[in-house]
Amino acid sequence: MLTASFIVGKGMTEDLERALWARGILDWDLAREHAVEVGEILGTQRANKLLETLALARTARDKGDAAWFHAHWPKEHLWRMWRGWCEPVQCGLLDIETTGLTAGFDQVTVIGLVCAEGKAAYVAGAPQDGHEPLDRFPERLRQLRLLGTFNGINFDLPFLEKHFRGINLKFDLPHIDWMYPARQAGLNGGLKDMEKQLGIGREADIKDVRGNIAVQLWAQWKQQGDLAAYRRLTTYCIADCANLRPFADAVYDRLWAKAYGQHARQVDFAAIKGQQQSIFG
Repeated sequence: MLTASFIVGKGMTEDLERALWARGILDWDLAREHAVEVGEILGTQRANKLLETLALARTARDKGDAAWFHAHWPKEHLWRMWRGWCEPVQCGLLDIETTGLTAGFDQVTVIGLVCAEGKAAYVAGAPQDGHEPLDRFPERLRQLRLLGTFNGINFDLPFLEKHFRGINLKFDLPHIDWMYPARQAGLNGGLKDMEKQLGIGREADIKDVRGNIAVQLWAQWKQQGDLAAYRRLTTYCIADCANLRPFADAVYDRLWAKAYGQHARQVDFAAIKGQQQSIFG
């Protein structure tokens, strides 16, 4: 839905966007090809501004300029970037575990990251089972063009920026915090509650694990060397990331149908123009 979105234009509203879709202006290319129709719907001044912005957006997309989208794309519509912005391998789904809830005081223990190419865990101290040390995470982050989390705005990202403040880590790529689109889609509760509403399950060993239990599992590993606790914790963290993919797909589909599917109308512009020529020619 990225290139079907006109909400990025200055002064654009969802009602104006729907008006364009209803007249058959379904994407950036059609807007450029049928600028006269766009002007009829929006007015000349707003239409010109929109077309200028869409040209910049197209260039940024083609160049992979994540910073442009991070700076200009409306935050409440970031879910639209889930498809059409980058390849799946360049999209990372992130979750972290910590020793508590206070960024800058409590410590990051595990960073889970899932991409199309596979799953990874970055672990504090002495990683096991082929996992990576925490300090390798920033290098992997630089290879991504889109980040997905659940409540990452309030929790994961502030924690990671505090943890990596020595290298001034900043998340300057588009970030979809799926908690907010999920609420727009009518889901409620926390991630596990929403997963159940969508029919997304978890393995029996971790289905009842929550944040407070994750803290306990880390303590068991650090204080007692309990490898079973370590494995349960890292499995839980990675599952939070992995489940975000079907979760995001389901939320995206709901919002797409609500925002776009019921308003978009296919129009044969060539046929219309041919009819006009036959009448007035």
